[in-house]
Amino acid sequence: MIVIENNNLDPAYNHALEEYLFNNFKEDIFIIWRNRPCILLGRNQNIYKEVNIDYCIENNMDIVRRLSGGGTIYCDLEIIQYTFITREREGNSFSYFTKPIIDSLDKLGLKGEFTGRNDLIIDGKKFSGNAQYHSNGKVLHHGSILYGGNMENMKKALRPNPLKFVGKNVNSVSARVGMLKNEMDLSVTEFMDHIKKTVLEDFKINKISKIDEKTEDEILKIKTKRFASDNWNYGKSPKCGIKHSVKHNFGIVEYGVSLANGVVDDIIINGDFFGKDDIKKFSERLVGLRFTEKDFKNALYTNKISDYIDGMTSEIFINDIFKRESIERSNILIEDINCKKECL
Repeated sequence: MIVIENNNLDPAYNHALEEYLFNNFKEDIFIIWRNRPCILLGRNQNIYKEVNIDYCIENNMDIVRRLSGGGTIYCDLEIIQYTFITREREGNSFSYFTKPIIDSLDKLGLKGEFTGRNDLIIDGKKFSGNAQYHSNGKVLHHGSILYGGNMENMKKALRPNPLKFVGKNVNSVSARVGMLKNEMDLSVTEFMDHIKKTVLEDFKINKISKIDEKTEDEILKIKTKRFASDNWNYGKSPKCGIKHSVKHNFGIVEYGVSLANGVVDDIIINGDFFGKDDIKKFSERLVGLRFTEKDFKNALYTNKISDYIDGMTSEIFINDIFKRESIERSNILIEDINCKKECL
């Protein structure tokens, strides 16, 4: 494993750096970095539901969509980002990649814990969320560590889905999180150095590299093409006849289905779930189907839904689409539908 030094604060550049390293380096990699104030959107999420776009524009906050799934997060210079890029791992890779962070806290006399599907907590409060992207036998794991941060920006820039708080004794993002700077006597950069030192020791790393000029040019091309592109970051929000959200233990899944004469004209599946393949590939295979359980079951027979939504089964998906009480069917005629509502 090698450590890549990265002092860039541009979130679009930093995610382009991840993609370049993922696709072009054979060595396992670790990076620790920061972003200027911004919002990072999960790959499968609906930007119009998750982000207060006007507030972000007014306050010069970038909005960048990640390669990975998971939820929307706020970042600034007191919120640390870290990345591991390795070969696929067996077992709970989330637990594996977050262990060095827990080890770093342990060396400071603090007890961090891995909990749920992707979180780290201390004294019952979340200080780190993590997400992953998988492709070609490799995994990109990145996490966000709440050392400090502007809670006012976080509250005003994010629009968390109320389903996130179902079953929890809290009703806001700020009530669920805890800042590490309240637990230690280090600056944010000193704590970053401490984490890097722990990773170097845990993985017995003796190689630290910097990005050369030629690589920099390739990273900037990726940034322009993807992470600085409105087409990538904003995506599309289709007209829908049926729309609803369902909370599962593997994440929130949002469905927007546009129908014409009983046939699927468009379908968008968003949420904070994880998956090894792009959910858009799966959605595209449903376009043109009759909106019936039989047709959808046949489609699922040849397409493994868990590859796109980790933890999802065919039975759960069919139940979500056709049998949820929350499906809005008022004024909808499956035989002859004219969709006019924007799915926002």
